Amino acid sequence: MKTTLLFALLGLLALPLQSFAQDEEEKPLIPQEDYDELLMWMVDGKYEKVLFKAIRYTEDDKTSKEPLPYAFMSEAFFRISQSDDAELVAEYDGALKDALKYASKFRKKDRDNEYFADYVAYFNELRRATMNEAEVFVDDEKFTRAKSYYKYLYVIDEGDAGAWIMYGTVLWKTKARRDAEESWETAKNLLTEFGGKGLEDVQRDLLHYAVRYTSEMLADEGDRAGAMEWLNLVAEIFPDDRELNAIRRSIGG
Repeated sequence: MKTTLLFALLGLLALPLQSFAQDEEEKPLIPQEDYDELLMWMVDGKYEKVLFKAIRYTEDDKTSKEPLPYAFMSEAFFRISQSDDAELVAEYDGALKDALKYASKFRKKDRDNEYFADYVAYFNELRRATMNEAEVFVDDEKFTRAKSYYKYLYVIDEGDAGAWIMYGTVLWKTKARRDAEESWETAKNLLTEFGGKGLEDVQRDLLHYAVRYTSEMLADEGDRAGAMEWLNLVAEIFPDDRELNAIRRSIGG
């Protein structure tokens, strides 16, 4: 009887501790008011303040797995890269690459796509700027520099067929033929399975550019069959496209 009573008393004493532990587990690692403050600073264009606050969460072991601070870091760097403030842009040289780096980290942390839908518009802006920057390097035949931009794009979205094509193409240009063919094979599998389904407009633009550039490159190298394969893979995505049809005619397709 005494033993039973003792265990009962111990159980009652443990209840507040258990309740406290549960409350501690349910308490968010990053308070909502902190996110609200970061958002307010972002809207007000106080991008450096966003960086200084958000980076503490990305570097703290307790909060480093939380996805949203990486999204704030990415967008703050991106806004700086697009700023009209020349001094700010100079101070944060390479801000676009930093935006891509933190965007890829955000995507890896947000494994279940819990937050990605809230950032689609931003990611499309980031994709457009990245695509334009990479295209400049391709035009200047600085293929090694272009490579990292295309890699970031497919890390952010593994279904981005255009990014996989262009990553393979710049690898081909740098004589990394085996790696190029692996990247191209990934793109071909995506196009065969999904076509253009699920692609954002900017991703479709990249896909069009990638097929045009790559098919012309292969045709110029004498690989007409390889060029035609790419054109055929996107024929239903870009029906009656003048540019792609012109390439098809030029190689006798």
